[in-house]
Amino acid sequence: MTEQELRSLLKQSKKDGHRAIFSQYSNYVYAVVYSKLRNCASREDIEDTVSDIFAEIFQHLDSGREGSLQGYIGTVAKRTAVKAYYRLTEKSGRIFSLDREDAPELPSSENIEQEYENKLVSRKLLEKITELGEPDSTIVMQKYFCRRSSGQIAGMLSLSPSAVRKRCERAVKRLKKMLSEEDLL
Repeated sequence: MTEQELRSLLKQSKKDGHRAIFSQYSNYVYAVVYSKLRNCASREDIEDTVSDIFAEIFQHLDSGREGSLQGYIGTVAKRTAVKAYYRLTEKSGRIFSLDREDAPELPSSENIEQEYENKLVSRKLLEKITELGEPDSTIVMQKYFCRRSSGQIAGMLSLSPSAVRKRCERAVKRLKKMLSEEDLL
């Protein structure tokens, strides 16, 4: 669901809008909180922090806030997770570092938060490419993801190489416009 669709749903029904926002962003918020609290918090503390984040988001989101919804949710998640970190470390008397260089790492060195954001952007990009329709979506996919030449794509689609290049150029312009409308550029 796009941010515009979420905002529209939120105007129609706060309850349904909140459910949709939670459904779409709960994994993202959990990843943000986990990356900040993994060294000092229990699973329950992490889940409580996620709940606190959504409570704050739902309390302040209805005020007609402008800008990117994901950016707002990410900012609230990061700030709340850092506050929870300080509260938990002060309570336990143990000092942990939020800096990844000093903190013990997970067995993998993946940045969970960044990976989730990349997947979200990739999914939206694929949706927008699909919205271009045929044969434009096939041309863009073959050209930029499969690295095929205009001649190879032309053979696949029974078009001339010059027609493929022109369609690709137009499709990329439309795609840029669609992505800028979604605040993905």
